Amino acid sequence: MRKYLLTAITVALISFQASAQVTDTAFASVRYVLKHIMDTTQPENPLISKMVLQLGKNMSNYTRDNTATPGATGGNIVVSDVAASGGSFSGTISASSVPRQGGPSPFAVLGNYYKDMNTSKMSFMAFAGGKVFSVEENTPAINWSITQETKDIQGLSCQKAVGDFKGRTYEAWFCSSLPFSNGPWKLGGLPGLIIEASDTKKEVMFQFVSYENASATEKPTAIEIPATVVKTTPKEFKQYQDALQRDRQAAMAGNASAGGFVTTDRIVVVGGSLSAATGPDGKPIKRRQMNNPIEKD
Repeated sequence: MRKYLLTAITVALISFQASAQVTDTAFASVRYVLKHIMDTTQPENPLISKMVLQLGKNMSNYTRDNTATPGATGGNIVVSDVAASGGSFSGTISASSVPRQGGPSPFAVLGNYYKDMNTSKMSFMAFAGGKVFSVEENTPAINWSITQETKDIQGLSCQKAVGDFKGRTYEAWFCSSLPFSNGPWKLGGLPGLIIEASDTKKEVMFQFVSYENASATEKPTAIEIPATVVKTTPKEFKQYQDALQRDRQAAMAGNASAGGFVTTDRIVVVGGSLSAATGPDGKPIKRRQMNNPIEKD
C-alpha cells in the first residue's frame, strides 16, 4: 500500500514538471559570506558558506559562490538525502558526470533560490528520492520597519531596517542607490539592495563581500531553472518526503522481521569520503548538529 501511495504522489509531482522555463541574464553579482550557528552547543564553530546573488532584470539566483575558491571543489556538487536510519547521508557528484540535454544540469542547481520578479514567486532547488525538485512558493512579504540609522559599508551608504521573518528578527542594511528590491536568501522587499543582514542574536549573518557589474567581454551568466526538474509546492514536497520516509521505515521493518539487512540509499556518491574529519590534534572534529535551523517556524 505504501508503494502505491508513493507512486501516486510521484506521478502527481511529475505532472507539474516544467516543459519550459523562464530565463534571464545576470547584469550584476553580489557576493556574501553566510555564517550560521546551526549547532548552539558549538557557537564558536558556525557553518560558513560563500554565496552569490546573481541579479537579472526579471529573475535572480542566490547560489553557492563557486568562483570564490577556483578549483577547490573540482566541479563537484555536494548532495545529501535522508538515509534509512533517519540520519544524514552525504557525498559529492561530479558535475561533469551528470548527463546534460541543453541548459544547466539539474544537480548543479541544488540549494539555489530563484526569485521571479514578474510573478512574485520564489523557487528552491531540493533533492529527494533521486529527483531534483523546484519547490515554488510566493516571495515572502516581510513587514520591514525602516529606521533613520545609517552607516557606510565598503563605500556604500546604507540604511537600517528591522523585520520579523521565520521566527527571527532581522536587522538589514539596504542601499537605496542600488535600487533593487532584493537580497540574500529569502530576504528582500526594501527600497534598495540588502547589503548586510543578521538576526538580533547573531546566529545568522549575511556579510557583504562585493558588488560586481557583469563584464561586457565575458560570457553572460544565465539565470535559468532546468526544464528537467520536478515543479512542486512546499506542501506536496513535504508529502513526498514523508512518503519516502514511511517507505524506508517499512523496508527496514520488513527486512528486520526476515532477519536480513537492506540499504535504501537514494543517491550514488562519486568521490568524497565518509570518514570522519580530524583536527590539528589528530582527533575527530565534533560534527555539528542541526538544532538551530535558519527558519525557526
